[in-house]
Amino acid sequence: MFGRSQRAVFKPSVYQPGQRTRRLPRWLVLLLVGIALGAGGVLFLQTNYGPQRLTVEQSESLHSELSASNLERQRLQTQLEEATQQRDANKSGHEKLTADLAEARSKIETMNKELVLFQDAMPPDPRGGNLGIRSATFKRAPGQLDYQVLVMREERTGAPFKGTLTFSIDGSYSNGRAATVTPEGPALTVDRYDYALGQLKLPDGFTPKVVVLRVMDGGQKQQAMRIYYVRN
Repeated sequence: MFGRSQRAVFKPSVYQPGQRTRRLPRWLVLLLVGIALGAGGVLFLQTNYGPQRLTVEQSESLHSELSASNLERQRLQTQLEEATQQRDANKSGHEKLTADLAEARSKIETMNKELVLFQDAMPPDPRGGNLGIRSATFKRAPGQLDYQVLVMREERTGAPFKGTLTFSIDGSYSNGRAATVTPEGPALTVDRYDYALGQLKLPDGFTPKVVVLRVMDGGQKQQAMRIYYVRN
């Protein structure tokens, strides 16, 4: 009874027409403005300083150039592979040729050694001397005489001997008349040896029986001589 009376505080109704409208928060307004400015800046930079957008024609042209570049790259890659294969094949061929050459050289060296043995084993010219006719074979044929003659020298130093091999062929014709023919012989160059072979043309109806071989020097001086009978 003696206390202060509590008066009710007046609260306006939310439905009363005199209520004030609430504003957007300031921080939200600033955020929205910043987003708008940022988006505008990005668009401005893209438009003025960013890469230029291609038109449809430019895009198709670029696509065609890219396809052509890919085809060219594939062609060059194929050429590179072919060149590599060719290089490998050439390398293999070169290695085979090198091996064949080494084998051939080895065989030639062996043959040279054997040839020296055969040279030393050849019977000497009965007449002796530095230059001699070591062997000769003859074979008759119609109208010709096949021959093989080996000429050797004993001295293996100095310049090779240069001269000619001459033939003096004794025989007879079909009517029994004896005759001698002297066909031209080959030139000789004898270092250690020289081997002459060929065919001598004979007169028709002539049968060779005896062949006299002579080795003549450049002054037509006889250096060796030997007589052979034609048996074939």
